[in-house]
Amino acid sequence: MNPVALRVTVAAIVPVLVALIYFGVIATDRYVSESSVVVRSGNSSNSSFSLGGLLPVPSGSAQDLVVVSDFIQSMEMAVYLDKKLELRDHYTNSNVDFVSRLETTATTEEYHQYLQSMIGVVYEESSEVISVTTRAFTASMAQDINREIIRKSEELINQLSDRIARDTLGIAKKELDRAIANAKEISGRRSRFAVENESFDPGVETNSLFGSIASLDSKLSEARALYTEKSAYLRESSAEMRAIKNRISGLQAEISRERSRLSDESGQGVGHLLEQYKPLLVEEELAKQRYAAALMALESARKESQQQKRYLETFVQPNLPTSSTEPDRLFDAMGSILVTFLLYAIFALCRAAVREHIDFAH
Repeated sequence: MNPVALRVTVAAIVPVLVALIYFGVIATDRYVSESSVVVRSGNSSNSSFSLGGLLPVPSGSAQDLVVVSDFIQSMEMAVYLDKKLELRDHYTNSNVDFVSRLETTATTEEYHQYLQSMIGVVYEESSEVISVTTRAFTASMAQDINREIIRKSEELINQLSDRIARDTLGIAKKELDRAIANAKEISGRRSRFAVENESFDPGVETNSLFGSIASLDSKLSEARALYTEKSAYLRESSAEMRAIKNRISGLQAEISRERSRLSDESGQGVGHLLEQYKPLLVEEELAKQRYAAALMALESARKESQQQKRYLETFVQPNLPTSSTEPDRLFDAMGSILVTFLLYAIFALCRAAVREHIDFAH
């Protein structure tokens, strides 16, 4: 056989032998644990539409699943799993074959990159489901990794959900506190007004004065009518006429006093107090309305926070593998052999083409 052809043949056979030896004898068994999770919320409606329902808008749970998917593959998750399960020690174990194990001198970034090859995350957009696949060199470790990933992801969802609830309720509570403070301030001003002016409610007092004046006016009209009637046949100097005149004078004086209470020359009458008091009444009514609106907003925020609360639901629990499923020794070995023969065939074709070109040139 031509020495060149012999070297090529040997070069093709060696990778085949290496693949057979590695996958048949050396390769360490890997165990695979699988689980599936979905995010649920307190709101029955998880999807929305825009432009009259023509364009779908990503639902809250879909956005949360994207966050969870990214979080599982993040550096934070890798560091957490190492602290919790001592993954570096597991993956750098000397009993693991040299191809599959992690280098003991690997940096944090290299460990993170290696872990991404051992943890698979598939997000199914149509069903809004995340499938988590974890690989380890023992069945229990594969299951433990999967469990910790789900537990840590659930903590993340709870934190995000609680933060939204706190923000929503916090704004509503602050508005309620401001409404209460405003109502107390108005109430204090009204109390000070009552003490300083010795008038609890000028409006009631004004109505009472108007009623009293109206009653006195009625009595004055009756007295004057009686006076006119009696003057037709009684002398002005008679005792009865003098009594009627005194009554008329008394009623006029009483009416003047009552009217002066409404508005005196100094401007300190009940009418003036009423002008100062009415704005207080308006502010008090607005404060009551603001307080009622704040209470309704707080209750609405509580309901909304419950509807927006998210839950990470695991409907396929991480399984404990009963046997190793990776590597698929026969399939991987045959694949390596096939790739080797394809490369050999390509090389042989290229070599034949080059030789034919050289022969043609000569």
